[in-house]
Amino acid sequence: MKVIYLSKKSLFMVWIALGIVLFLGVAARTRNSEMMAVFSSPADKKVVVIDPGHGGFDSGAVSPSGTREDELNLKVALKLKQYLSEHNAEVILTRETNESLASRKSEDMQKRVEIIRDSNPDVVISIHMNKFPQSQYYGGQTFYMTGSEEGKKLAQSIQTKLLENLIEGNTRQIKAVDNMLILKAGSAPTVIVECGFLSNAKEESLLITDAYQDKIAWSVFNGILDYFANEETFYWDGAQTPSQMS
Repeated sequence: MKVIYLSKKSLFMVWIALGIVLFLGVAARTRNSEMMAVFSSPADKKVVVIDPGHGGFDSGAVSPSGTREDELNLKVALKLKQYLSEHNAEVILTRETNESLASRKSEDMQKRVEIIRDSNPDVVISIHMNKFPQSQYYGGQTFYMTGSEEGKKLAQSIQTKLLENLIEGNTRQIKAVDNMLILKAGSAPTVIVECGFLSNAKEESLLITDAYQDKIAWSVFNGILDYFANEETFYWDGAQTPSQMS
């Protein structure tokens, strides 16, 4: 075995080199931690309740061709849950199957209210489809509780994305209402998203497709992110589009 003797000067240089390496390692780890904090999602650790409207005996709106609102609501809600969960949000659905929560409408709604109140959410999103007697109307629209400034901000963030990403020509704007039980369920900002009209054949043909349901969920998701990002200071450059996500 060879024994290598180092002069005091050489030993001193070795210790300096080791010190520089250790310093750079610690600095790199600190910088990485700071970068992770800077680029963390606005949805990180947020609690979001998603309420897929209707279900079971309560179909909600039904199109002339037989498309049920409750089934589409759940499909969109599950996609929205996936996007939020991927951004480390805690997501709670009022229902996860096509069954209702009770045998009567009033009891079903009360159970949804209880879920919302027990969850202490940051925001509540209720997913619905629209229907009018006339067939010419179309386009998604977001509703919020009259007098709720945070609800209004959340509704506007989501509506902006609906107008950007979904069926062209939609000019609908957010609307305040005061007669919807879900909007009164708790203190958290709450909105109802009417994703489109089952009474419009063109829009229905989109709403029943997996791709368009994904676009709806993606739009609502990005609206939620924008709302959370405006609550706090984030260096946020937007979420990846579905095609960019693995």
